[in-house]
Amino acid sequence: MKSLILSIFIFAGCYKSFAQSTKLDSLWNDPVVEERINKGIETNRKGDFTISFPAFKGKTEIEIKQVRHEFLFGANAFMVNGFDTEEKNRKYEKEFASLFNLACIPFYWKTLEPQQDHLRFASNSDPIYRRPPPDAVLEFCQKYNIIPKGHTLVWNNPAHSVPDWLPKDTAEIEKLITKRINIIASKYGNAIQTWDVVNESLHYFPQVIMPEDYVFKYFDVAKKVYPSSAKLMINEVTSVWQNNSREYSPYYLLIQNLLQRGSTIGAIGLQFHFFNEQLNKDVLAGKDMTPKQLLAVLDLYGRFNKPLHVSEITIPTLPDTEEGQKYQGKLTRNFYRLWFSHPSVEAIIWWNLVDGTAVKNEDKWNGGLLNNDFSPKPSYTALNDLINKEWKTNLKTVVSDNNKYSFRGFYGEYLIRIKQGKKIIENKIKFSREGEKTISAH
Repeated sequence: MKSLILSIFIFAGCYKSFAQSTKLDSLWNDPVVEERINKGIETNRKGDFTISFPAFKGKTEIEIKQVRHEFLFGANAFMVNGFDTEEKNRKYEKEFASLFNLACIPFYWKTLEPQQDHLRFASNSDPIYRRPPPDAVLEFCQKYNIIPKGHTLVWNNPAHSVPDWLPKDTAEIEKLITKRINIIASKYGNAIQTWDVVNESLHYFPQVIMPEDYVFKYFDVAKKVYPSSAKLMINEVTSVWQNNSREYSPYYLLIQNLLQRGSTIGAIGLQFHFFNEQLNKDVLAGKDMTPKQLLAVLDLYGRFNKPLHVSEITIPTLPDTEEGQKYQGKLTRNFYRLWFSHPSVEAIIWWNLVDGTAVKNEDKWNGGLLNNDFSPKPSYTALNDLINKEWKTNLKTVVSDNNKYSFRGFYGEYLIRIKQGKKIIENKIKFSREGEKTISAH
């Protein structure tokens, strides 16, 4: 009898999992959704390019290898030099650089200035877990040709951002935040071109009485002290994907208000953390974060004609089993394809690369792409297959009696090798969404 009951439970669990997977797959395999994603990738991420090589005549061998994306694929770099052995630190760097061309650098006030006027900018600053000094992360970015992004200048969260020494007086807080922005801009304004100026402003913390209209004020401060080339961003939490009020949702109205008053918002951040077990269950059951829902949100915020960043991503491994990892991998592939296809999306930023490296109380979600031992999870494999295989253009061909060659490929940097007998030239060429589509190789 016990054996029969156990078998029933196992069957019920398997049936539920099968039904869940079937429902999820049916949403993403919808011909309308799939056509829009495929067409979006083809239209928005690829272009028609021509390479001319006037110095060659006759039969010529051409090799075209894409070495870098123009599109921004990133993660936070909060564990640079943060592991307990040098071997792990180098492994982290290698895995990070193999996937990503953008890195978020931590500028959280609480840990950047743990004592007033004592700033942890230098690489040799006292270590703090998940908060490497900006100089150390910039060195990492320079080493691997990774684009840095500053996160974040203003955030009123007392647990993660506001320093313990901050006074309670709002007038003093206003002066100190202005001073902080000025100092950071003077030191890093040229080295880092993209900044989360204000983070999660829709969340009110009664412990920290921020200046009136502080979001507008600090975008105005940043506009005056950062170079005109800097991209100043606003960033908000995951609920922006679920709000059905459309243009009357708080985040939309806030951005609209700021832009109408002249705020220099260069890009819009949309976080994507599943820090809720029920949310994860609803997503897997096809009840939330559906492809049509996500596309509608991107279309909505795309009305502002500003680049969109899917700015912080945690897709959990729930349960922390082989099946849970499989679902994380499936969701990762589905979401990334949809985001990559949308014309307004400029960057997709995973949050924690390795399990066990999240902020306090968030490791339970196992939201990394790599296990604790750096072994790849299915999500890592899915993402690597997209970024480094499916979405990279690599061609070899031979042309005769023609000194130019046209092809269609993904936007980015290419290594071009042209060979005729013993004569060989190699060029690194950038084909950009906004740039020249015909380039001469010499």
